[in-house]
Amino acid sequence: MKKQLLILSLVLFVFGAQANNGKGEAEGPKPTNYKEVISQIEYPKVCKEKGIEGKVIVTLKIDEIGNVINHEFGSYPCTDLRDAVKDAIKDLKFVPAKDVNGNPIVGKIALPVNFKLTI
Repeated sequence: MKKQLLILSLVLFVFGAQANNGKGEAEGPKPTNYKEVISQIEYPKVCKEKGIEGKVIVTLKIDEIGNVINHEFGSYPCTDLRDAVKDAIKDLKFVPAKDVNGNPIVGKIALPVNFKLTI
């Protein structure tokens, strides 16, 4: 079941606060366990039975120590896939965003989770 969740893309869309990259610029929060957490998502049985696939986009607000403090779903093919992602995001951990001086700050990141049925 867990293996039926195929992650097609690990593209991360970063907005909001950014973090210092050593060039006097800011960068956003960076996930430290994205692949591990996403690979543990169970493909919802009802979605498998109906052949529902697609991408769930979730925007996460990350605090100054790297914890998820809020989330908002941008798009999803069905509520069951959304709920599967919602259950998993509590386990995500991040390197927090930092300002141009290297100080940790609150930031946002949008993550895609792709659901693809396999044979």
